[in-house]
Amino acid sequence: MPDLFRLLFLILLTLVFAGAVQGQVVRHGNCSVDAEIWSLPQCALEAKDGHLYVGKPYLSLFFPAEKSRLAGRMIPGGGWAYFNKLGLIVVRNVANFDNGPSPFHHGLVRVVEKNKWGLADSNGQLIVPLKYDGMLEFEEANRGWRVCAGCRTVSSGEYGWFEGGDWIWLDRHGNVVSKAEAPIAPGKSPGK
Repeated sequence: MPDLFRLLFLILLTLVFAGAVQGQVVRHGNCSVDAEIWSLPQCALEAKDGHLYVGKPYLSLFFPAEKSRLAGRMIPGGGWAYFNKLGLIVVRNVANFDNGPSPFHHGLVRVVEKNKWGLADSNGQLIVPLKYDGMLEFEEANRGWRVCAGCRTVSSGEYGWFEGGDWIWLDRHGNVVSKAEAPIAPGKSPGK
């Protein structure tokens, strides 16, 4: 009988600690937030002093480690956004990248609003104004972002790309550094 008691105790202990790992759900009142779902429900957001916040009860889902400074999620009516440990939504209109928010590179992230592209810092300040017609993700090999003026968005199914226009490179600080080659569209060969 003591062995059965110990076994039941170990199972119960395992269940208690398993509930505290990533992927948990936090319920507060009638609102439920799942850490594995990229989209936050409206009920998880609060407006305070003219700013939008993720409610305090849900923050532990997104900041399990001290090294995380910002977390990214889809907010209702606002697309992708980053928020800080206080829940303050600091960067809005974050560009989509690989079914998630575009990541930061050298302290900057791609943002898009009304089909115009720019770069914002981790405080939400526009470092590069929303003036470009397209912008690709940061390229380490070229140490910058490739942006275009006059290009257009083309899509096929879930994939999209930019065609046409004049292309330039922006450095890690968002400054124009040189002309750039237009990217090769999916399914096309270089030079065609």
